[in-house]
Parts: sequence; C-alpha cells; structure tokens
Amino acid sequence: SDLLAKAGAKADELLQEVPNLVSDEAVSETQWTVAQGGPADCTGTDCAHFLAGAHSDRNQKFSYMILTHSEQDNRLMVAEYRTGRNGKPPQGTAAPHFQGFIATWLIFTSSNQPESRFRYLGRQQTDGHDTFVIGFAQIPGSVESPGQILGSKGSIPLLLQGIVWIEQSDFRIVRLRTDILSSQPQVEFQQQTSKIVFGPVKVADLMLWLPQAVDVELQANGQYLQEQHQYSNYRLFQAKSMIILSPNH
Repeated sequence: SDLLAKAGAKADELLQEVPNLVSDEAVSETQWTVAQGGPADCTGTDCAHFLAGAHSDRNQKFSYMILTHSEQDNRLMVAEYRTGRNGKPPQGTAAPHFQGFIATWLIFTSSNQPESRFRYLGRQQTDGHDTFVIGFAQIPGSVESPGQILGSKGSIPLLLQGIVWIEQSDFRIVRLRTDILSSQPQVEFQQQTSKIVFGPVKVADLMLWLPQAVDVELQANGQYLQEQHQYSNYRLFQAKSMIILSPNH
C-alpha cells in the first residue's frame, strides 16, 4: 500500500505537468491471416479498429496530439489524436489501429487506483533502471472510463491487466505491459498486448515523462497484427481562433 501511494502521488504530479503537446509519430505495421501463419501470441491498448485482410506491411508518419482538460469534478483528463500530413485525421484503412498510450498510465493515479487490483511481484533492473514490479488487473464494473474496441457492431469496453515497472528512486513508470482482461467473442477479439517504454522529454522549460516507443500485438477475427510506434520531437501545441463579425454588426 505504501508503494502504491507513492506511485499514485508521482502519477498525479506528472499528470498535472502535462501541457497540450504534439509529437512526430512513426508507425510500422505488419499483418497476417491465420492461414499465412504469424506470431503465436498476438496481443495491447485502446484498440481503435481492426479490419481483416491479407498479409501486408506499411510505414506511416503522423502528428500525434496530447490534449489535457479539466472535468467538472476538477479531474484532469487526457485526450489523444493523430493527423496526417494534410492536417486531417486518418480515416478507414489509412489509420493505425491503436492509440491512447499516454493515458494508460493513468490507471495508477490515486483517483483511479480503486478501479484495479494490484500485486507486488518484486524488484528488477530494466532499461537501466532499478524498478519495483507490480501486477494489476482492472475490476469489471468499477472502471469509469475504460478503453474501447470499435468494430462493425459498435463499441465495447476494453478492460486491462498487466505489469508495470516503477523506478525505485522517484516512483515514475519506466515500462508498462498490458493485456486484455478477457477475450471478446462478440468481435472475435482474442488477444491484445502492448509494451510501452516511458522516458524523460524536455519541452520548452519543462521536463516531462512521456511514451518513447510502443509495441502492440493483436489477434482478432482470424488475423494477426503487429504495430510499432516511435515518438520524437515533442513540442508545445497551441491553437488560435478569431471571431470575425459580419458588417451588419
């Protein structure tokens, strides 16, 4: 309980520091059908959609936006969007299948911790960090804002379980692995795993803690899918608007 309290306090602190941001996102994707083979354990986080198809490989680049806003209860929420080179959100098969990676560590904020069960697994050195290792599983019926699977039959909640590696010295999340809590037969969604690496990012005068790389694997509807996401060049995002009155005013 003491470790969770410290990790929650650090997650709360880091969330308050996150401004509106944009980064460069490079996405590599590989997809197989079952008949073509593919990885044996395809499994991730916040799946946007999944379309069946033959074997394919593609590499794409996007702008990835992270926007924060306060709710009526004063909780700070995080929304994530991506746009193509034309400034518009990618649509249909042009869009990657996954997003929502920075929001995943919000599971560990103090207000969200009651939505999950936790188990201490020990200590481990990973990515050059001395870490505490904790297993977690979200509690069905307790998660206020779960991830979503969007399919042809609509949207269904996506609950997660997984493992988190927490820096021993300052309780920041270094690495996070998530799996879906159970298969989703309504959409033939069997497995999904994401592996997220976090690290320090300097933006203007701020030192933030943000996703660096994400590997996602998925098995659904007789298909295997792998995506690798790389994030770089984080910078402040600002939008301006102007109200122009008509001559009659």
